[in-house]
Amino acid sequence: MLKSSSIALLALFGAAPAAVAGTLNVPSQYPTIQDAINAAVDGDVVKVANGTFTENINLLGKQITVSGNGRGKSIILGSTGSVVTMASGETASTVLTGFSIRVGTGTSIGGLRYGGGVYIAGGSDPQVIDCAIGFNTADFGAGMFIDVGSDPLIQDCLIANNVTGSKGLGGGVYIAGNPILDGNRITENTATNGTGGGVYAVNTTTTFINNEFDKNHAFYGGGLHVNGGVPTITDNLFEENTVDRAPINGEGAGMAIVNGATPWVANNEIRLNKAHSGAGVYVYDAAPSIVTNLIHDNQASVNSSGSFGYGGGMSLGKGRGTIELNQIYFNLGALGGGVSTRSSTTTLLCGNIIDHNDTGTGVGGGLYSKDSTPTLLANTIAANSASKGGGLYVIGKSAPAIDTSIIYFNNASSNKSFFDSTGKLTFGFSDVEAASVGGTSISVDPQFADLANRNFSLLGTSPVIDSGNFAFSGGPTDIYGNPRVNGGRIDMGAVEN
Repeated sequence: MLKSSSIALLALFGAAPAAVAGTLNVPSQYPTIQDAINAAVDGDVVKVANGTFTENINLLGKQITVSGNGRGKSIILGSTGSVVTMASGETASTVLTGFSIRVGTGTSIGGLRYGGGVYIAGGSDPQVIDCAIGFNTADFGAGMFIDVGSDPLIQDCLIANNVTGSKGLGGGVYIAGNPILDGNRITENTATNGTGGGVYAVNTTTTFINNEFDKNHAFYGGGLHVNGGVPTITDNLFEENTVDRAPINGEGAGMAIVNGATPWVANNEIRLNKAHSGAGVYVYDAAPSIVTNLIHDNQASVNSSGSFGYGGGMSLGKGRGTIELNQIYFNLGALGGGVSTRSSTTTLLCGNIIDHNDTGTGVGGGLYSKDSTPTLLANTIAANSASKGGGLYVIGKSAPAIDTSIIYFNNASSNKSFFDSTGKLTFGFSDVEAASVGGTSISVDPQFADLANRNFSLLGTSPVIDSGNFAFSGGPTDIYGNPRVNGGRIDMGAVEN
């Protein structure tokens, strides 16, 4: 009888309504942010007014939104530990937004500190949006630490002025999970005597898109250091990052890619970075796909011992993978103004324009190759300068193979097009100035549209049109987006008529 009455009442009045999300206001209702988080249930919004709140907060795995009034308005000042902790399985329904997060010292684990500003672990996947994370310290991830198994979204944040302890990893962010970083500015962070001034990423499939990495500093990997993994790095700006204060190596100011990493690196601009090796991009024992980037105005200087200076634009050691359709220009490096290949590198360079790079008194204006066997297909190497080997400088056990390329208008005191001490440099179907390389290659003015203004399109009367290797079709387009092939046979160089 009681059961029947209950059913009747449910039918008459309906089921009990679901809980309505509430807003918990700080400090008008709750004196601290943590008090409000403690009281919140899934779906609630913790709304924080303007002001400075000296506390460390933990979101406790709750699916809630903790919202400040904006950077510089709602400020959380930490004390000992991470300012914000999300390590209890938070999901994408957990959102932290609109705060400045400052002066944290990181979560202590085994005598080391992790995530001075924000610590994300425990398989947590929260969203951190429109926050300013700065002036924090830790050994790993002074600004933010993202552990293995955590895949958060970090979007529209300013991550700045964070500093690791000595030999630390990740001045701005340390990544071991697989997050998405979208639209952030990562600036003026330092990995003290360490690695990854802006970001250190290890064995990750992180997506980096539309971020700005600028003015970060480390001994290795100034802007971004990729240690293994398969990240996607697209449409970012890497600018004015430095590793050139390192006493010896100082590799990869804009970006370093090492230890078997196979990232996709596309449509980025990499400029004004300074290093001792690979000022724009440094690759060692890795196989990236580096495609359609602008790599320019970077500088690889010699170190305090007077050595290095490899690859102003890019340095490849034990490099594999593909370097395709990039513009590499106005870079400076003592050994390879544009590109340096060393240590058994077998990378394919295809369809690139390598121009107006300089070595000062060094060698290999366009490309320096030592003990490596890169393949160069359909590249234009022009207007580079060096003391010797304006276009190419080849020594050691190198055996580069060059096909369907243009090497012209380079400048040097001697060997303006190339210097080869190995006798193993080969050319096929290429246009090489002031050189008798024989076979299928030629030495005639390629007739660029406007060399001074970097327009490497070919005039209609160019003798290199339809003169490339019959067997090589190139990609679907050239570096300027023109269809390739046009006319039944590929043109020499990076640009199809």
